Amino acid sequence: MRRLTLFVSIVLLLAMSSCENHGKSRLYTEKGSELLLRYSKFDEAEETLTQAIKYDKNNVEAYYYRGCAKMNAKKYQEAVSDFEKAIELKPDYADAYFNLGRAYFLMHDEDRACEYYKLADQYGRPNLEDYLRRCN
Repeated sequence: MRRLTLFVSIVLLLAMSSCENHGKSRLYTEKGSELLLRYSKFDEAEETLTQAIKYDKNNVEAYYYRGCAKMNAKKYQEAVSDFEKAIELKPDYADAYFNLGRAYFLMHDEDRACEYYKLADQYGRPNLEDYLRRCN
């Protein structure tokens, strides 16, 4: 009986700490996206979003926003990795496909950029007409 009680206690502690980590990750994600979108503090946003990912390795939004921060800081190849991870976690993430296309465009790989613009369009990203026009 004691063993069962101890086992249940350990499982409950692990479950509670996991919930706490998701909460911390969410807070870091909100702070990081605010640093990025509102204040254009790209390096601080990247650091904060890295903390979000530390607490939740499956935080799609943290990878996406960190990719945006890196792209704004002209770290295009690093941004590509984050957008790819966001897509791995959420395969229909239209905005991640679009920004992946933008990163490739900024690295002068228009063929790959077009691949991702088309996927962004396929998954419902609006206002892509100007980007897709270059792809024909």
